[in-house]
Amino acid sequence: MDLDPNLVNNHDDTNLSESSFTMEQDSSSYSDNQMGGTPSAGHRKVDMWQNHNFDSGFQTMNHSEAPSIISSLHPSSHLSGMSSMADYEPVPNLSDQQKQKFDGITKSPTDGQYNTVRAIPELTMLMKDQDNEVVHKAVILMQNIAKMECDPLRRQNEARIVDPRVIFTLRDLLRDKVDHPNIIRFSLGTLFNICNRQEGIDLVTRAISEQPDIIPNLIRHIGTFPNSIYKYAILTMHSILSDKQRGGQSVTIARQQDAIIHVTPWLEAEKSEKLLPVIVDLIRVLCEKNNDQKIKFVRMGGPQKLLLILQHRGYENLLWRTTQLLKTFSNFDAPNLVAFGGRQILANLLSHGSPRLVLSTLETLRNISDVPSKHKEDILLKSLLELVNSRNAIIRLYSGQIMSNLVANNRPNKEFMCGNHGVVNLVRALALATKDMADLRDKEAQQMEDYVESLICTLKNLCVGHAMSDKVQAFVFRDPALFLHKLLTMRPLLLKHTLGLLLKVVSQNVLLAPFRLCRIGEIGFVEQLIHILRVACTQLNVQEVIEGVRVKDIVHLCIQILRSITRDQDILNEVVFFLQTPENSRMGDGHTLPIFVLQKANIEENTKSSTLALIYNLMHHEGMADVLDRDDTLYKMLQNVQMQSVTHPDLANLATNILKMIYEKRERSRTAYPRYNAYLENQFGHLSMATPRSEILNSSGETYEGAGEQWSQPLSDDSMAESYCNSSGRDSSKTYNSPMYHSPAVMYPDCPTSLPETYYDHHAPNSYHPRPTPPQYSSYENSPPVYNDLPSNPGPSSHLSDQHPVRNHRF
Repeated sequence: MDLDPNLVNNHDDTNLSESSFTMEQDSSSYSDNQMGGTPSAGHRKVDMWQNHNFDSGFQTMNHSEAPSIISSLHPSSHLSGMSSMADYEPVPNLSDQQKQKFDGITKSPTDGQYNTVRAIPELTMLMKDQDNEVVHKAVILMQNIAKMECDPLRRQNEARIVDPRVIFTLRDLLRDKVDHPNIIRFSLGTLFNICNRQEGIDLVTRAISEQPDIIPNLIRHIGTFPNSIYKYAILTMHSILSDKQRGGQSVTIARQQDAIIHVTPWLEAEKSEKLLPVIVDLIRVLCEKNNDQKIKFVRMGGPQKLLLILQHRGYENLLWRTTQLLKTFSNFDAPNLVAFGGRQILANLLSHGSPRLVLSTLETLRNISDVPSKHKEDILLKSLLELVNSRNAIIRLYSGQIMSNLVANNRPNKEFMCGNHGVVNLVRALALATKDMADLRDKEAQQMEDYVESLICTLKNLCVGHAMSDKVQAFVFRDPALFLHKLLTMRPLLLKHTLGLLLKVVSQNVLLAPFRLCRIGEIGFVEQLIHILRVACTQLNVQEVIEGVRVKDIVHLCIQILRSITRDQDILNEVVFFLQTPENSRMGDGHTLPIFVLQKANIEENTKSSTLALIYNLMHHEGMADVLDRDDTLYKMLQNVQMQSVTHPDLANLATNILKMIYEKRERSRTAYPRYNAYLENQFGHLSMATPRSEILNSSGETYEGAGEQWSQPLSDDSMAESYCNSSGRDSSKTYNSPMYHSPAVMYPDCPTSLPETYYDHHAPNSYHPRPTPPQYSSYENSPPVYNDLPSNPGPSSHLSDQHPVRNHRF
């Protein structure tokens, strides 16, 4: 390197006084306050620079006024406050002959001080000397220059160490001076200080691109204990690998050299809570998007070591970075994390005062919440019940999703929730979220919808599988309009889980009355269920999945609910009435909706079974029996199914029973039946069977579509179907823009005593006029037999049952 003769030599910040090379031993020369301020004279800067006992907090791990060693993990700023090593050794006493080798370093003729720029090439040559004592002093002086450059008080605009030959020389020392720990220590200290500025990082990474063996020589010293050499090796390695511009190549080399094997043991062996975050983050960089590194880390017991850190350490930055690393393994090794008690350990962090730590903990818990566990989880559930009402939308969402998974197929968790006001809190939260959804847009609306979905899914799981399930169903359905509202929104995820909940609720006879009587506007459950079924059926040939929900699942759930509720003859009459409206009775080639479902080649056997059971129930209505009897397509399908008694015995049995009823009906002498739907036409006067639904007007005189947002794609070529179903639903490929809330309301107000204004309260006799039913169908005792006890029929998808979903698909 050419020396600039015009360089100013008498500036303290750019020159090293000869006395600065003398390593003082007095540890109390300057207090923290003195070092934190700006020195008033140039010689004080030099004295501070030479004071080897100044501790930034790293060497002794004591608190200081210098920045935290990991206040920022960006390579240009981390450990910016680090100063001399606490265990500095005096510069060796050199002989006169050895001292003469340093006389070649250029001095200013005016003040006799060394010039840093002129000293660097001379020191680089001396670091290659055969005399180890000379090398020792040379590398100490080089470290002091590097340290001065990264010190904010003395940092110059221009870096002085810019020659890659300095890096190559330091590499040679790391390789050749293994038996001289002091030389290794100062070599690593020099590299560390060089990497503490972005210009230094660039210099080192460029040198690595020319000579990649710099990385292996760093790695070999991560396991070197004497004089804390490993600390500087780890810190320097982290600075190099975490560089966003050039670090990728270095990461690849480090992985090839099994750096993860050398770093992982320090998770357990290192005692400093200030150095541990660097170690954790270094492991994150090595494992990021690389399964081979993750496998090695797991085999070394890395996740268990991380859990021990969470269990026994208290430093917030360390806890946060550890949960961030655990989150990486929560999708990679979830069963082992749960088996090692990960959910219980993470649960203790949910009460921490750091929002970012709580959020990171919830993200990790969410990823492992669908793994079955035999551990008791009362503490976790209790914390989640509090966080599910948080004002922070993300924390609230994650808490709801975790609860949804924890109560699936877990009787103790269900009983804990039911015994600790969990159902009450969830229903209240659902009601408040429903009111607020109309005020939200875009991303906030999507988050709120996901939150509502998690609440409904949790309530659905709580409705079965424990001794209090009947009471839970009754409590949840105290406000049936809350769930009818979800059906009207026509949002796929909300539809799926709401239908799943309703399927469990309608199993109780006492809950059929509120189910039958509930209205929002003029729309009730039966009408909307049939509408959803028709929309889903016409959508089957267009796309199989909408926003992650299988259309087949929606069809199956609607059929299952209709099959169950038609045991009530009041509801049976209403079902028949809406099946006879033009849009539902002229599906496909002019068939009624249940027959249209059977014609679909892509529906599954469980759905066919439920549809046949529904048809069997409909055969007990005289008017509907006439319609089904006249349908030759149904007759042929039943005969075909009947012949499959060997391969599909359950379906064949259902088909046989329906055919038997048809035969008996044809053999009976025909009598003149009064118009079986005359009373319905009188009571449903607003909905004449000859009037398309799209022409009905609401009280404001506007066209009433009746189902809020609809499925986004065209449903069929049937113009009547298109007029019935608008296309305002969310297309998964487009930005979500549903009118839905700004700031979550307080989640523990007094429980509301009234329904929203648009809801009819069926408990208040004057709030609406219920639709009367024929006298002959006024009680269950007088109802004809119907098919309600089907063989085991969980549904077309495992997602429909109360069990853990497939990993990485639930959320």
